[in-house]
Amino acid sequence: MKFAKIRIESSDDCARALRGMMQRGRVTVLRDQVFIVPAAALEWLDSQDLSYTLQQTLHQDDVVQALRDNLAHSV
Repeated sequence: MKFAKIRIESSDDCARALRGMMQRGRVTVLRDQVFIVPAAALEWLDSQDLSYTLQQTLHQDDVVQALRDNLAHSV
């Protein structure tokens, strides 16, 4: 399964996008409006004309590593 690390700039778009992305699979929320989402969520974001910035394409091992890296930093 492929994943993507994305950032949504607009707070309004972020709120709308979060609900829809959660209906399409597991969403990992990081700080500063950054999300790790399944590839299917990107298709939905495009269909809804919600803007996002693709930061990185990830595989399952990359997701685990990203979560470990994020936990190592204080919030």
